[in-house]
Amino acid sequence: MTTNKSMDSYDEIKGMLGKVRKIQLLAKINRYGLLKEQAYQGETEEPQDSRGPLTAPYGYGAGTKKPIPRSVNNPTPENSEKSAEGEDLMVINNVEVEIHSEDPEDLQLSDEEKNKISQLIDDFRAEVSEIAEFDKLHVYNDNAKLDGRISDIGLNFTLSTGNDTGLYISNASLLKIDDNSLNVINKLRGFEQKFSNSINDLLVNRSTT
Repeated sequence: MTTNKSMDSYDEIKGMLGKVRKIQLLAKINRYGLLKEQAYQGETEEPQDSRGPLTAPYGYGAGTKKPIPRSVNNPTPENSEKSAEGEDLMVINNVEVEIHSEDPEDLQLSDEEKNKISQLIDDFRAEVSEIAEFDKLHVYNDNAKLDGRISDIGLNFTLSTGNDTGLYISNASLLKIDDNSLNVINKLRGFEQKFSNSINDLLVNRSTT
């Protein structure tokens, strides 16, 4: 009789321990978010977290078959489109001339236009400085810019036409102002009008042909 009571007590204790284990297991599962309602009928439920099924690679959404992009840096069609503007580079009188235009036919210069640019460079060397070092002459549809440097006085300059017509000095270091530098600056200012007139005539002819 005693033996039967002991067996009943053992079974009761064993049953209680089993319930405790189930409760602990359920608490652990809920803490990790593994209990979810079945998303789609007919599909076996997969354990999920906020990113989707835990068994799927990161980046897959719940119930999806294809990866969901998560990077905000993926280029959109608007961001990935290249500018329609074309460029063509040529050398005229030892100066690089870069033509910018959306019309491919405007990327070429006629012989007459090349001669005008060549003459303008010759005039600059004769009237301003023979030792000027030119960077590029950029020619756009309605404006142009000529960048250069006069190294003996360390002066960087830009001659521009269009909305920002004028002479600009863009020195990265100090420029000593003395008679020599003032003389060169005055020559640049004097040449500014010739540059503007010559380039504007060239641009007008290009737009009408």
